[in-house]
Amino acid sequence: MIRSLLPVVEIADNFPSYDLPPSPPPSPYVPFHLTLEDYQNNLFPLGLLRQDVLREMKNTSDQYKDIHGEGIWEFQENIGKPDESGIFLHEIICVYFNENILKKGKEGLSEIIANVVKGWKDQGKFPGPLAGWRNELYTIYASPKSSGLNQNSKVNPIILGPGTFKNVAFHLERAACALFGLATFGVHMTAYEGEGFDMKVWVPRRSKTKATWPGRLDNTVAGGITAGSTPIETMVKECDEEANLPEDFVRKRLKNTGVCTYFYITDEGFLQPEVEYIYDLPLPFSNSSEYIKPRPHDDEVESFALLTIPELIDALYSGDMKPNCGLVFVDFLIRHGFITPENEPNFLEIIWRMKRTLGIAMPGI
Repeated sequence: MIRSLLPVVEIADNFPSYDLPPSPPPSPYVPFHLTLEDYQNNLFPLGLLRQDVLREMKNTSDQYKDIHGEGIWEFQENIGKPDESGIFLHEIICVYFNENILKKGKEGLSEIIANVVKGWKDQGKFPGPLAGWRNELYTIYASPKSSGLNQNSKVNPIILGPGTFKNVAFHLERAACALFGLATFGVHMTAYEGEGFDMKVWVPRRSKTKATWPGRLDNTVAGGITAGSTPIETMVKECDEEANLPEDFVRKRLKNTGVCTYFYITDEGFLQPEVEYIYDLPLPFSNSSEYIKPRPHDDEVESFALLTIPELIDALYSGDMKPNCGLVFVDFLIRHGFITPENEPNFLEIIWRMKRTLGIAMPGI
């Protein structure tokens, strides 16, 4: 019987069943919007809120109201049937920003939410996600049709890329994104030598001091896209920092091959819908005067190994790989013809699981 790579994909895309846009309670997640109108118009939300995060948001908003006279967020309720004692049940079905808070614009929202999550961190709340604090800002998007966006932007998103789209809602510390179920964006690159059955792939092992997935196997180069950066800028920077690959060499040979999208839920139940821009870097043959191989350049990578395709597939089955990197390598193997409908019994499901609609607002015009 043919051994399927679907389990490798399922490790990264492990939150497979939910409504788009998300349904109201009794779903355990509540949509988070810029405005109530966005919810009423059935637009994709900023993110999805867990019940414990929702409670903390309400407490924080109430405290803010005591000081400033109005809260940060509004909480739309659905009044259900009364319980046995005759008390009507109130369920929060949507969270959105107070109108005056929203008028502060993305800079004002960014500052307010930064203070909120920093306060939670200082108080020891949500230690799982917030323990990985990076001091890196990610871009958070609203639906391009959101009534809460400033529609007067003259920015051309096609030219300038992610981080400059007019549907930017605010910026947020990277570690806090999972609290609100917000989409995050990154780049992943596979460097390889040769073609066909002679192909070999460079696979690094993460440093044992990394805050996340220490010591696991990784894609050749990968990293998150910080606020204001484009995928290509991020990719070039990460190639230098993680693999000692010079910019001129990378820009000359790098190939964008699309995106992978998947919805990850952590062991603690925090949601991480993710978009990865995918790149290939074909390297010159080892006897070429242009030959360069990746080498560790910072403290994030312990070592690099050059694996044959069978060795790479064995590594995918081993469970020793960072989950989303396994998914990206499966995408690589499909694109280069090593995984086909003839040798993979779950070929179509694998494709769908790596290119899913996340149900969260994306960059747009």
